[in-house]
Parts: sequence; C-alpha cells; structure tokens
Amino acid sequence: MGRAVWPRLWPALVLALALAALWWTWPRQPVPMVTIDWQGKVQRGDQAASDVLLREYDAKGKLVLLAHAATAYHLPQGSQTFLDDLQVTRYRSQGNLHLTAQHGLLRNGDQELEVWDQVHALLEPNTTLSTARLRYDPHTEIISTQSPVRLTRGRSTLEGIGLWASVKTEEIKILEQVRGNYVP
Repeated sequence: MGRAVWPRLWPALVLALALAALWWTWPRQPVPMVTIDWQGKVQRGDQAASDVLLREYDAKGKLVLLAHAATAYHLPQGSQTFLDDLQVTRYRSQGNLHLTAQHGLLRNGDQELEVWDQVHALLEPNTTLSTARLRYDPHTEIISTQSPVRLTRGRSTLEGIGLWASVKTEEIKILEQVRGNYVP
C-alpha cells in the first residue's frame, strides 16, 4: 500500500520543493530598476513617467505655466529629474513665452532648469531664440547660456556667443562676437 501512494504524491512533493526553492532564493529587497540615461550610462532611479504634464496657477487660479515632457526620470542622487522632448509655455500679459528642447534637467533642490539639443524659444509676438544649451534660474528669473545663439525678430537677426536675459525686465544681452542684420 505504501508503494502505491508514492507515485501519486511525487508531483506534489516536487511542486512543494520548487516553491520552497523559489521562496528561499527570492530577493529580500526590491530589485532596483535599471535604465540607460541619455549619455549611455546605467542609472538607478526611483521614479519614471511618460507623457508628463505640469500646470502651474497663480493665486487667482489663472494658468501661468504649462510644461510637457514625453518622459521624465528622477534620480535620487542629487535630486535631479531628466526630461525628454520638453515643451514649456509661460503665459504672460505682455506675450507668452514658448520653449522647446530635446532634453532637460530639473534640479529639484533649487528648481533650476537646464535644457539642451535643439533649444528654441518663441517670445510673442515675433521674436525667436535658437541655441544648443540654455539655463533658467527661477529665483533670479535669469536665462543664460555660453553657447552660440541666434536671435530673430521679424526679418532682423543677431548672432553671437553667450546670452544673458532677464524675464522680469525683458532685457536681453548677447555676450560676445555679436553680429547682426537689421531689416526695417
């Protein structure tokens, strides 16, 4: 009688041993998500999202900022958020400001935003800015770059190296090697 029971219990015993082995070898800590950043380096982040939309309102409930990124990836080291395919619109009474870039980095501690690769800004009604890299400090409301820039207003253009601009005062300075073409 004992020999007849073993063939029926054999599958259950194997299954129990497999489950015990699985439980024994299962990681006690969550396995960190591994991703490759835009530079090809392995990064371990704590949050990732796609199709990210941010809206900022003033005290009266009026929309003042609309930002969209195709992807966002937060790294706890340095509290940084990498953004891809970034589009930002700041709504202002004197004309809206639109910014697009392939990549961005938001430093979450001071909220400084750095963008690069195909950076374009449109200051309504008809002024555009093109550069390779741009930085925005929200505390001082200063936009700056050391990269070559092209500023176009209507059919007139200014080109040079480096830029300093104040969002508050709407003052713009091209820093070096300035040349331009004025068309009335």
